[in-house]
Amino acid sequence: MKFTIGESYIETLTEDEYMESYGELDHRLPLLRLEEKVRHCKADVFERTVHGTVCVPERNDEGEKYTRFYMDGERLLFIGGKEWTEQVLREITAEGDFDISTCAQALFAFLDSVIYDEGEYIDEMEESLNEWESRMLESGGGIPDGFEEYMQRMRRRLLKDYRYYDQMGDMAQTLAESPCEIIDKKAGRRYRFLSDRLDRLSQDALNLREYSSQIYDMYQSRINLKQNRIMQFLTVITTIFMPLTLITGWYGMNFDRMPELHWRYGYLAVLGLSAVLLIVEYIVFRRKKWM
Repeated sequence: MKFTIGESYIETLTEDEYMESYGELDHRLPLLRLEEKVRHCKADVFERTVHGTVCVPERNDEGEKYTRFYMDGERLLFIGGKEWTEQVLREITAEGDFDISTCAQALFAFLDSVIYDEGEYIDEMEESLNEWESRMLESGGGIPDGFEEYMQRMRRRLLKDYRYYDQMGDMAQTLAESPCEIIDKKAGRRYRFLSDRLDRLSQDALNLREYSSQIYDMYQSRINLKQNRIMQFLTVITTIFMPLTLITGWYGMNFDRMPELHWRYGYLAVLGLSAVLLIVEYIVFRRKKWM
């Protein structure tokens, strides 16, 4: 698919289509690294060309999306991810909100459209964390079902989002500060605006990850408190029966000269002593709030 902008054009291609249609650029192909998987958002700026990659993390149950791009004074090519790049470009041309006259301005419009809804996405993430924190506080010391799985998934997601915004911000700043002749002053100003916006988004994602860590620390505290209560209960039970164990072991020796063995009231005396010990221990533990 091809879009015309003045004397230049934008085109979306598969990798095979790019290899077939732009053989004259074969000396630049190694810089695009078509054989490698796209993992980052970056831009490599040269004197008259710009090469780069865009990798968008999962959004709204859609899988990860990626594309490579090549830009010179005549054209802006998106290589790979043809379906979603065409959709973004259609939205840009349909809205007509951008005054696009160069390839550099078109690339800005594309990147800006890709992150257009990221502010709302961050707000939804914050609301979700707030909801789980409220459920944690309202659980009365318990732990809501699925909390640990949710938090682990959220923390991984926020880490990917932070890396995505940080890389996109670095790319926008690189393009804004580039002395490359194909990036006009108007496009440079727009890239600076884009860089500032991405810096705010990356900071928001970092703050949310710290917030999720605080909520997870609350979860860990409750787990530790629950374990401590169990250990305290077991310790109290062990302490209560320790004197009885001593008495049992003592009279289990069965020496011939132990007078209590032949005493008429020996059994009742040991039984009464055991009961008194249990009552005294119970009163002491209750007063110290160990039970």
